[in-house]
Amino acid sequence: MGDPMDYHGVTVEDTYCECTDVYIARLLLTAASSSVALHEAAYLCGWSIITAVAIQGCVEGIVPPAATPDGRPGMLIQLNAPTAVGLDAFSRAVLDRLYILPHLPTCSVFDATPAGKAEGWIAAAAHIGRWGDGFERDVHVGGREALCLPIMTGDQIIERRVGVCVGTDGVIEVFAENAASCLIGAQEATTRVVRDVPGVAVFNYPVGGISGAKVGGTTYSEEGVTINEPFCPSLRGMVETKLPADADAAIEFPLVAVSESAIRSGLRAAIDAFSSTLGVLAITAPSFGGAWGAGRLPLRDLLEETA
Repeated sequence: MGDPMDYHGVTVEDTYCECTDVYIARLLLTAASSSVALHEAAYLCGWSIITAVAIQGCVEGIVPPAATPDGRPGMLIQLNAPTAVGLDAFSRAVLDRLYILPHLPTCSVFDATPAGKAEGWIAAAAHIGRWGDGFERDVHVGGREALCLPIMTGDQIIERRVGVCVGTDGVIEVFAENAASCLIGAQEATTRVVRDVPGVAVFNYPVGGISGAKVGGTTYSEEGVTINEPFCPSLRGMVETKLPADADAAIEFPLVAVSESAIRSGLRAAIDAFSSTLGVLAITAPSFGGAWGAGRLPLRDLLEETA
């Protein structure tokens, strides 16, 4: 790798982010209003980090009523996990997560797999439909085969099948003068990605960003992930720090996307947002020598594409 790059006054390390292939179930949730759709999408995503649960959930973006099968406001979400978990285990985890759907007032769900990208299909309606206790019925909505489930706020529509495609992830790490700058930058990056970059989903919506981790443990070697101590400001002086001299906080900004071109666009948007945030000093990307993923996405390439 070469010398650090200056990007709008922010230092960007000439390194790469380590990417891994992920299974994605891309879903469209619709509801009585855009506000309800947003809150129920966030609820369905739930605990969104794979280190804690069997599946990740990330918000992708807003869909206007004119573009949804039932003519109501919608939100796109992505349920995802590394392909290493296996397709069967991933499919079961998707069904387990979707089983809470009948609890969500006015909510319906449709498949949103990009055309031609399905690697497999999950029979969502057959599983969730057992909530109907015999009162469920087959329907067609917007040209799609679905199940109608009577719930207390009306009828819930569940598309018969939801697809599974293979996408990728990507992440940057951002150093700032303080935590406030990290959070402000992450919120702006989240807004830009959700608004402008289709096919890319954001962790921890609407704040954006996470506190990060490293693969495996040093003291607790049996753990799958532990704190990434070189990036923790309170450990400066106790470990070999990776924080710049003037930085007192860092944040990790991970994204998941349905394609490599989409993840590149999402990371570019995020870098642009952070580099225009007051107090942000430097940007890099975590890499673990292939322990997280075999893909490599050089930050220099992203900046050259932006120029």
